[in-house]
Amino acid sequence: MIQTPAKPKKQTDPRKALWIWAVALGILSYQVASGHLASMDQQVASWASFLHSPFFDRVMQALTFFGSSTWTTVALIGLGFLAFRHGGIASVLILLGSFLVAAVMEVGLRLSIAQWRPDTIVVPASMDVMTRFELAGFPSGHGFRSAFVFGWFAQQLKDARWAQAGKVGCVVLIGLVGISRLYLNRHWATDVLGSWLVVLVALSIARCWEHGACKHAFAVREKLSSLKAS
Repeated sequence: MIQTPAKPKKQTDPRKALWIWAVALGILSYQVASGHLASMDQQVASWASFLHSPFFDRVMQALTFFGSSTWTTVALIGLGFLAFRHGGIASVLILLGSFLVAAVMEVGLRLSIAQWRPDTIVVPASMDVMTRFELAGFPSGHGFRSAFVFGWFAQQLKDARWAQAGKVGCVVLIGLVGISRLYLNRHWATDVLGSWLVVLVALSIARCWEHGACKHAFAVREKLSSLKAS
């Protein structure tokens, strides 16, 4: 007797989440470009300056490492290995593709919004693209990289109790890296918020790709089963 493959669990359409986060990112980008949130950024920066101490200096320098390019490269290699074991080359391509999408969004927003970092002294010339990218703070690069790595990892965890604790830990680390960028006076609060929205858009795109790949795989399995039955 031929057994038909079990249907995948019905999930909400990930495209809805994608539209929500994309609209939120668009609204925030417009508000930042218009300067409507500058006062809030200044207030948060003033609050962060009161926290400075030698102990917190060391802690924040350690935390900000988890948004560095070095950490991200190592983490992506590890996540790629796990993705390959779980879903093969397709999962690896989804991981790298969504990260590339987020990176392109970061570059585009930095150059178009041009909100300068809090410690910027001289605004670069319009033709100096590399310097403008380095001095532009929206969205935060460290915030984007840490949120993507820990966000992706949290998204892959199952629903077991220990996994829920792992998800909470990932969210806490994302928040702490974001706070470290404010503490070190390298970014405004809106820079960090923007980086998180960029990642939410990228992870939603990854879910859309996974959803499409899952539907395609199920359709292929059903077709093969019907051919065997005939």
